[in-house]
Amino acid sequence: MTSPGRSIVKPAELAAAAWTAGLQEMAAQNYSTAIAWLERVRRLARDDPRPRLDLALAYRAAGRGAAEAEFQALATTYNLAAAWLGIVSCRHQTGDHAGAAAALGHLLARSIMPADASFAQTATMLAEASGAPGWCGITAGGQLRISATATPQITADGRKLTLTKARGGLYDLPPSARTARLLSVTCAGASLLGSPLDMLALHRIDGIVAADQGGISGWAAWPACASAKPELYLKDAKGRTRRIDLGAELPVDLAQPFATRYAFALDQASLHGLTAPLHVMGADQRPLMGSPLDPQAEIKAAYAIAASVNRKAARIPSRAAIPADIIGPPPAKTPKRAKLAVIVPVYRGLATTIACLQALFAAREGADIIIIDDGSPEPSLSRHVAEYAAIQGVTLIRNRQNRGFPAAVNAGLAAAARLPGKRDVLLLNSDTLLPPGALGRLTDAAYRTPATGTVTALSNDATILSYPDPTGGNPAPDLPGTIALDRLAAKTNRQLSIEIPTAIGFCMVIRHDCLAATGLFRTDVFAQGYGEENDFCIRARHLGYRHMAAMDVFVAHHGSVSFGLAGRALAARNIDILNRLHPGYDQLIADFIAADPLAAARRKLDEARLRRAAQGKRSVLLISHDHGGGVARIIAERMARYRDDGLLPVLIGPSFPDEAMFERGYGLSRISTKPQADYPNLTYDLPREAPALHALLRRLKPDHAQLHHSLGQHPSIRDLAHELGIAQDIVVHDYAAFCPRVNLIGAGRRYCGEPAIAQCTICVADEGNEIAEAISPADLRARSAGEFARARRIAVPSADAAKRLARHFPSLSAIQLDVTPWENDELDFSLRPPPGPRAPRRIAVIGGIGPAKGYDVLRDCARDAASRNLPLSFVLIGASEDDQRLIDTGRVFITGAYQEGEAAGLLRQHQADLCFLPSIWPETWCFTLSEAWRGGCYVIGFDLGAPAARLAATQRGHLLPLGLPTARINDILLAWQPDLRNLNQTPLPSKSVNILRPHLTNQTRESSNGQI
Repeated sequence: MTSPGRSIVKPAELAAAAWTAGLQEMAAQNYSTAIAWLERVRRLARDDPRPRLDLALAYRAAGRGAAEAEFQALATTYNLAAAWLGIVSCRHQTGDHAGAAAALGHLLARSIMPADASFAQTATMLAEASGAPGWCGITAGGQLRISATATPQITADGRKLTLTKARGGLYDLPPSARTARLLSVTCAGASLLGSPLDMLALHRIDGIVAADQGGISGWAAWPACASAKPELYLKDAKGRTRRIDLGAELPVDLAQPFATRYAFALDQASLHGLTAPLHVMGADQRPLMGSPLDPQAEIKAAYAIAASVNRKAARIPSRAAIPADIIGPPPAKTPKRAKLAVIVPVYRGLATTIACLQALFAAREGADIIIIDDGSPEPSLSRHVAEYAAIQGVTLIRNRQNRGFPAAVNAGLAAAARLPGKRDVLLLNSDTLLPPGALGRLTDAAYRTPATGTVTALSNDATILSYPDPTGGNPAPDLPGTIALDRLAAKTNRQLSIEIPTAIGFCMVIRHDCLAATGLFRTDVFAQGYGEENDFCIRARHLGYRHMAAMDVFVAHHGSVSFGLAGRALAARNIDILNRLHPGYDQLIADFIAADPLAAARRKLDEARLRRAAQGKRSVLLISHDHGGGVARIIAERMARYRDDGLLPVLIGPSFPDEAMFERGYGLSRISTKPQADYPNLTYDLPREAPALHALLRRLKPDHAQLHHSLGQHPSIRDLAHELGIAQDIVVHDYAAFCPRVNLIGAGRRYCGEPAIAQCTICVADEGNEIAEAISPADLRARSAGEFARARRIAVPSADAAKRLARHFPSLSAIQLDVTPWENDELDFSLRPPPGPRAPRRIAVIGGIGPAKGYDVLRDCARDAASRNLPLSFVLIGASEDDQRLIDTGRVFITGAYQEGEAAGLLRQHQADLCFLPSIWPETWCFTLSEAWRGGCYVIGFDLGAPAARLAATQRGHLLPLGLPTARINDILLAWQPDLRNLNQTPLPSKSVNILRPHLTNQTRESSNGQI
C-alpha cells in the first residue's frame, strides 16, 4: 500500500526521468539499455515525438533495422532535418546510395543545410554515387551553396538568375530570389540534389503577434532551421521598417515540437511615431499570424466610448465592445429569394481543393462560383485552380500574396456584389465535400423564417455542429460516404432547422439582406482568420438576425488544411479578441453546449444509421463496462466473430459525459456496434430513458443478450433482456456476482479467503465498494441468484471459477453452466529453460500491476533482492500503480503499457529468463499467462485460481503456496528449473467442461459454432 504522505509520481515526470536515463545510457554507448529506457518514454508520452528522435538514433547506433522507419515517420510528419539525415545514414550504411541521395534531396529542398564540413563531403559523395551532377542548398545566412560538376544554371520561378560566386561555392541571392517560390539549379538540364529548392518552406517563419497594452508581443520560430533565431521585421503603414530583436527561448509546444520558439515584445513607447496598421514579417516579407494589427485600437476605442458620454466623440469606434447575448428585433418579413453565389477561398492542399471543387461543380445547381487564390504557396494548386476560370459562371480572383481568410472572403463578397441582382452567398472551405442537393436544402432553410440570417450544415468537423461525435475528432468521409450520410440526414431530419448562437464558416450561407445589414468580415481585427465569422454572426444578432443549423444537410470537412502550426496560437489570440469585442461570447457558446438543442436530431440520425446497418440482420446484445483488460478483449473477439458471421453485435456500455455522473456512480448507457463508440448520440440516461432504449433495441431484432458486466451503468441495465423478452446469457469474468469488491481482495490488500457473508459485510464497510452500487453483500447475492436462475446459460472460462460460483450459489443448475476456456492451452509453445542456479536471472512480470495482480509481492521481492544482493532483477512488461516505487528498488525496469500483441516480443527483447505471476486473487482466466508462454517463458505463480489449474495441467511452470515468505519466493525464482525429461513436451490437455450447448436459434447456432 502506498505510504501516507507519499504521492504517486505523475506520468510526465516518469517519462522525463526515463528520457534522462536513456540519454545517459546513450552517452555511455550502452545502446541496448538506452533503447529500453527510450521505448519506455515512447509508451509513457505517446503524444511527444521528441524522444522518438533519440530512440531512432539509438536504434541506428545499435544497428537495428527499426531505425529507418522511426526516422521516416518523423521526417514525413515534421520535415525534421535530423530525421532526414538519419534516413540518409541508414540507407548509406546498407548500400542504398540512390535512396540515401533521395532523402538528402528532400532535406536540402526544405531545410537549411547543416554547417559542418562532413555534411558537404557526404552530399558530394552521394551525388556522385547516384549520378546527380551535384547538390545545392541554402545556408543559415541565406546564401546559396552549390557543389556541381559543371557550370550551374539558376532560375527563380522560371526566371534566369545571374549570380556572382563567392568562395566555397556560395552565392549571394537577390531579394527577388528570397521571395520566390522555387529556386531551381541544374547542369545541362539535370537537377542537382535538392533542386528545386522550396524557398517558401526554407524561409517560412511560424509565429504569432498580438496587441499587448498598446505594444505588441508574440513569438517566432524558423521550422527549416530549428535551432536558429529567425529574422523578424516590423513595418508600419508608411513603409518604415525596423528589425525586431528576439528574446528568450520559450517552452516547447507539442504543436511544433522541433521548432524552437523565441519570444519578442515591443512596448507602447517603442512604437511611438509609427503609423498603424503594423506588419510583422520574416525576411521574405511574409506576415506572421496576427499581422497586420493596430496595437492601440482598443485604447482608442475605450477613450472614444468614454468621451462619447460627454458628447466629445464624433462616432462610436470600431473596437467598441457589445455584450454577445444582446439580440435585436427580427426583420418583419422574409425577403424575395436571390440567386446563390458560392465563394471558395483556396490556399493549401492540392488534393483536397480539387476534390472540393469537383464535388461543388457536380452539386452547383446553377449557382455562380467565385474562387479566390489567396497567394497559394503551391504552384500546382494555382495552376489547377486557373483551369476553372474558363468555365461559365466562374470568377477567379488571384491575390499575389496571402491576405488571410477574412480578406479573401471579402474579395469574394465584393465580386458577388458586382453580379447582376442580389446574391445570397455560401462561404465554402476548400477542404469540404458538398453533396448533390445540399445547396437547395441550405437555401430553403435560409428562407424558412424572416429572422434567418445564416445557415450552416452538419459536418464531421464543425465545432458545435460536429457529427456524429459533437465533441469532434470525427474522420472526414469520402464523397460516397458524404452523399450517403447527407441523404440519410435529408430523410431523417427533413426541413429541420435549429437556432444556434453562431454560424460555422466552413459551409455558411448568408442571406442577402443579412449581409447587406451586417457588412463584411473584419480584416482589421482577425488577421489571417479565425473568429471572423463568429464576430459577423454576433453583429447580425444585434441587428435581429438568427443563425440556423440545417439538420437535414451534411457536408464533409477535413479541417485545418490551411492553418499550419501557428494556427492554434492565432485561434487563441482571436478568441480572446472576440470575447473583448463581444463580452460573454464564450459563455454564450458554453450555455448552448450545455443545453444541447441539437441532441435529439443527432440521436435520430444515429438511430437511422444504426437501423440501416441492421437491415436484414439479427443482433446480439453485449452489456459490459469500459475498463479494458481481459473483458474488453473478449468483447472485441466476440463482436468480430458475430460480425463475420453476419450478425450485428450491439455493445451497451457506459458513457460519462460529465463529472456529475462519476459522482453519482453510474453514467449513461451507450450503444455501439464496435468496441469504440460509433454511435455516440445513442446514449440513454436510465431508468428515465429506458422506454426509448428498449424501443430502439426491439427494432434491431436481438436474438439474445449477454451480460458481461454492468459496472458504470445504472443497475436496471441488468434487467434489459427481461424487459425485451429475450434470453440472457451471463458471462463471468470476475466475482462481482457475490463480492462488492469484485476480486476478493480484502483487508491488508490480501485475498480474503471467501468468508461467511457477515465478514464480507465488515470487509466492504472497511475497504469500500468497487461496483459503485449501494447494495449490501447479502442483497447482491440474492440479486445474482435470481439472475442466474433466469439465465439461459452461465459462461465461465475455468472450472475453478465455476466451483467458486457453485459454492456461493448452491442452487446453480449444472445444466446452465458452460465452462469453456478463453484460449486453447493445447497449442504447442517452445519454452526456454532459465539459466543454471548460480547464474543471474531476469524475471518478467506482465500486465497492469495493482493490488490484486500482486504489486506488493513484486515490490517486496525487489527489495529483498536488493537487500540480499541477489543476482536477480525484474522487468515489468506493462505498468503499475506506482512505477517509481518499484524503480527506486534498483531491481525493476518497467516498459510502460504495451499494445495488444506486443508482450511476447518484449519478453524476448528484454531477455526474460522466467515469468512470475504474482497475482493474489483467484483469477477466472489470465491472458498474461498465455502471453508468457508465447514469449517462450516458463511461469511461476501462486496456487490459486485458474492460472494455477492451467500451470498444473500443462506443466509449463511451478506453483507456490499463497503467502510464501518473500525471501523464499526469491530463492525459488533463482533456483527453479523445469524437469528436463519433460522439457517442451506436448502439454496435458486443459480441462474443459461443456455441460450445456447453447440454446440459440438455428441461424445463431450455425454462425456461432455453438459458442456464446
